[in-house]
Amino acid sequence: MSEFAVSHFGPVVDSTSKDETVPPSNPISLEEHDQTIPFEISEEDIAFLEQLEEECTPAPLSVSYTSEGLAVLSTGSHVGVLTLPSGTQVEVTPKRSVTNLLWALQYAFDTSVESIDVETEFSAASTFFDAIAVLFLSELRTVLDRGLHREYVRTNSVREHVTGRIDVQRQLRRSISAPTNFAIEHDEFTADSELNRAVLTATRVLTRLVRDTDLASSLRVQEQRLRQFVTPSPVSVEAVERIELSRLNDHYETLVDLTRTVLTRDFFEDVSAGSQRSLALFVNMNYIFERIVERAFRAAAKEHGDLVVEGQASIQNIVDGPHAVSMRPDVVVRNREGAPITVVDAKWKTGSVSSGDVYQLTSYILAMETDGVLVFPGHRDRGSEQSRVLDEYRLRSRTISTNASVFSYDDYVDALESDASDYLVEVL
Repeated sequence: MSEFAVSHFGPVVDSTSKDETVPPSNPISLEEHDQTIPFEISEEDIAFLEQLEEECTPAPLSVSYTSEGLAVLSTGSHVGVLTLPSGTQVEVTPKRSVTNLLWALQYAFDTSVESIDVETEFSAASTFFDAIAVLFLSELRTVLDRGLHREYVRTNSVREHVTGRIDVQRQLRRSISAPTNFAIEHDEFTADSELNRAVLTATRVLTRLVRDTDLASSLRVQEQRLRQFVTPSPVSVEAVERIELSRLNDHYETLVDLTRTVLTRDFFEDVSAGSQRSLALFVNMNYIFERIVERAFRAAAKEHGDLVVEGQASIQNIVDGPHAVSMRPDVVVRNREGAPITVVDAKWKTGSVSSGDVYQLTSYILAMETDGVLVFPGHRDRGSEQSRVLDEYRLRSRTISTNASVFSYDDYVDALESDASDYLVEVL
């Protein structure tokens, strides 16, 4: 599954369904890797959950049944919100290893929210849409202030003078009573592009979903700014996935990431007021944590001179033949000569280190002939451990302070990057 899952399918939410869901609470509040007590569930809700499992691999939620036919919902590493056809809402919050969901997302996406005057203490999935929307709004304001990207778009129109080329078929279908007008096809330099239409659609979707009224109002203001230049129209999932940026519009990078977050998977076709459909928006915390770790090590490397950090780098395989598999550690740190000084594997989990974690990092260590570290979420007070590989390379485990006891985002960033920096000091 991709790092994000957004789904919009199933029947219109109807709380009067004859086949009733009786949840243990509404909303149903779960943490990652958690499950509900057994409860009665309607056929519509079952169909929705089964479709979610089919379309998303792995599914952000799974459902199993007791011998009495009662449903049990189980969560994995995704956090977010789901509304069932019955109207029952399921909220999945991060594990306790995150102090503040908004801060974690903000750091992962490298997004500033200083200019947004809304409550930002988003730690529960009940405000998950709001957390995404705060980041989205900040990036949208930045793009609008810098100016919307314009590009040449193929356009069909009717004009008095020929520009581009005549559309012969359309011209022949036109009435002879208007012989001086021409049906033409031409390239127009405009902001009304697929890129900006996707951003506008994501803005409209988030406006419907957020709970904070001030945040919704701010989104509407930016939507009106967009509408001055961009036509509201459907944008396919395939079109969103095909969006590529260049040096002319690279200031859209984070905004496009967040737009994909909202629109990818199943597209929200009806974003107007009215009946609400079943929907799901989840983010894979494995992916978010990998981005946090990579960014923290990039910042730490700058403090230690000529170090180069590679994220998701392909490395040489230590297995030849049909059993060879791709090897892509989360972070590789190299010195100025290009020699690796450490390899980093981020693990979004708590508890003890598994044998699989050790085997995976050991393969990276042997392939690169360097030290390695397993990085877990939590607090640095958890401590660290060290082993030896072939009595030559060090294999360590460390935590990075995703749940630091701090009172500001800046302090949160300092805690994350200090942990990465302290590890590099040990290695160097």
